[in-house]
Amino acid sequence: MEKKPSILQFTMTYGAILGIASVMVSLIMYMAGYMPFNFKRQVLVGLVSLVIMIAFIVVGTKSYRDKMLEGKISYWNAVLVGMLIVVFSTIIGSFYSLIFNLFIDPEYTNKLMEASKNWWYDYLNNMGAPDAQIESTMDKFDKQMANSTPIKTFFQSIYMSVIFGLILSLITSAFIKKDPNPFSQPTA
Repeated sequence: MEKKPSILQFTMTYGAILGIASVMVSLIMYMAGYMPFNFKRQVLVGLVSLVIMIAFIVVGTKSYRDKMLEGKISYWNAVLVGMLIVVFSTIIGSFYSLIFNLFIDPEYTNKLMEASKNWWYDYLNNMGAPDAQIESTMDKFDKQMANSTPIKTFFQSIYMSVIFGLILSLITSAFIKKDPNPFSQPTA
């Protein structure tokens, strides 16, 4: 008799694949020189990340339901599977970000923040914002840059990804769940 993998083993596999896919997207953007410094670019990167994450949560949870649970999964079990996939991928992605920010390109975050700051300055200036508002926004960027460290970014990315993953898992599980029919008669 073939031994089925545990829920941790199963979700670790999908989480690892999702984590590696996320790292690959980041590396491709970095090598292409694509910096998400303005609103449109941030939305584009966010949408690509969202689609990838939803796809892996849905495929992983459905696969677990169909292969391990004979096609039936409760809502909360589906949420757990989705969350575990996100947790394992977040660990990989966060460690990649930490290594990237400490060793590969320690100045990347500062370059990104500076580019964002310049974009916002131009945007506010072109919109005719008062000088006080522009100065206040620039001060916020300066404070953010001063408080940003790779370790702080590491923990923030874990925190935010897990919360976002929970929300996505709660939503996708509503569509993936398949409870056994309590009124069906068992076949002999």
